[in-house]
Amino acid sequence: MGVGGFASLVFVTATWYGQPFLLRQFLRHRLNRPKHTEKPIAQTDHLQQLSELSELLDATARNLRLGKSMASSLVGAVESCASSQDLISELVKSTSRGESVSETTKKLTPKATTNGLAFVLRTIDIATTGGVGGVLALERGAIVLRERISNIDNRQMQAAQAMLSARVLSWSPVFVASWLILSSATVRNFLLLSLAGWLCILLGLGFNFAGRRWMRLIIDEPAK
Repeated sequence: MGVGGFASLVFVTATWYGQPFLLRQFLRHRLNRPKHTEKPIAQTDHLQQLSELSELLDATARNLRLGKSMASSLVGAVESCASSQDLISELVKSTSRGESVSETTKKLTPKATTNGLAFVLRTIDIATTGGVGGVLALERGAIVLRERISNIDNRQMQAAQAMLSARVLSWSPVFVASWLILSSATVRNFLLLSLAGWLCILLGLGFNFAGRRWMRLIIDEPAK
C-alpha cells in the first residue's frame, strides 16, 4: 500500500472512530444537558404542565388580591384554569376539608414527579405567609415558569440545529470512504479484498450508527 493510500485509510478510520465522541461533546456543550434522577415525561406534556401551573399561580394571586383566603383562592384558581394535575387537586381537596395549606404542601412536595410541580408547591407554601409578599411570590413563580417554557423552546431550536450538524458530519465519512473506494485502487483492494479492510468498514459503520443513536438520545432527553 502506498503512502497516500495508507494516509487515506488512517483518515477514514480515525474519522469513523473519533466522530461519535467529538459530536457528543459538541452536543453537550450546545444543549447544556442537565442531569435528572426523576422519570422523564414527554416534552409536549412537560410544556403543557408548566403552562397550566403558571396560569394556576397567576389565578391564585389574583384571588388573593381580591381578599380571599389561600384555600378559597386555590379552589377558584383550579376551577378557572381546569388544572389536570393530581397533586394540585389533592391539595385543594385537603384544604377544603380544613387542613392547613402549609402542612399539605409540605406533605405533597415529596410526591411531585417534576421539578415544575415541586416548585409550585413550594411557592404556594411560601405564599401562605399572607400579605403582599405572598401575592408577589405567586406572581414571581408564574414568571419563572414562563421563563422555563421559553428556555425549553430555545433548547428545542438549538437541538434541531445540532441534529442537522450531526447528520451532516455523520454522513461525511461515508461519502469520503465511498469516493476513496471508487477513486483509489489501493484503498479499494485493501477495504474490499482483505479481512482487515472489512473489519475497518464494519467497525466504522458500527461506531457511526452508535454515535447517531447516542446523539439522538441526548437531544431527545426532555428537560424537567
